[in-house]
Amino acid sequence: MLRECNRVLKPGGRIAGYVIHIPAGVTEAQERRAAELGPSDVTAPASPEALTRAAGLTIVVTEDVTDAFRATCAALAAARRDLEDELRADEGDDFYEEERRKKNAMLKGIDEGILRRSLVVANKE
Repeated sequence: MLRECNRVLKPGGRIAGYVIHIPAGVTEAQERRAAELGPSDVTAPASPEALTRAAGLTIVVTEDVTDAFRATCAALAAARRDLEDELRADEGDDFYEEERRKKNAMLKGIDEGILRRSLVVANKE
């Protein structure tokens, strides 16, 4: 996706995005655990910065926003609990349970220090 962004950006163009990733220095066991708890693409072969550079983009800013992300996940999990009856009626039991499981898993991964979220801003030179 980053290569395609680089292809369509004009020189001097900028792209920004949030990425959930595994921090550097985790063990193999922690990486497997992060893969269980996080989104499907969390086990990228390199850091967000390395992937951005490999796509030919120049990083302007990388900022760890994990604390704010944790607060958002916790708020979403609480809202799902508070609105459980309405959400189950609207989404169905299976979807409700899957979303509840995902939010709780993400919170576990953040609390265990194996899932991070970063804002990455890059330019095309």
